[in-house]
Amino acid sequence: MVGVIVSPVIPATAMDGLLGQSQSPVAALPLPKPPPDQARCGLEYAVARISSSGRVCVWPLLDRLGWPDTVRLTASVIGSSVLLRPDPGGVFTLGKRRMVVLPIALRRRCGMSTGDAVLLVADPVGGVLVVHPAQAVDQMVLRYHASLAGDRDDR
Repeated sequence: MVGVIVSPVIPATAMDGLLGQSQSPVAALPLPKPPPDQARCGLEYAVARISSSGRVCVWPLLDRLGWPDTVRLTASVIGSSVLLRPDPGGVFTLGKRRMVVLPIALRRRCGMSTGDAVLLVADPVGGVLVVHPAQAVDQMVLRYHASLAGDRDDR
């Protein structure tokens, strides 16, 4: 059997001109701005786990807060969360590891255990770092969802 050679199909030069005409400069669209009531307020968030010695890695937020390794902190329990703020007489330090150590008494009072995930909220304007246990985050989210549903209590 003898093969037949088929010539390639190449568009005519008139087609090349059509493609060139379809490419036109595109004006950049303006970026949308969120409504004023939905603008970010400057808080920064991170999630960490509590180690067996009570350490919580907070270094992702320290630069945002402007806290050096040598900062001394005081801790207060508010509800089930821990509020940390700089205090020259504070008993807590970050140290080289840039971690906060939550003493066992604070952890027990807030219902935190080894391995628990906590939400870290840095407020650079207020100069504080808040450590929220998962159950506190659950309650905040449930209250917010209830407000979205018109305060309907389906749970």
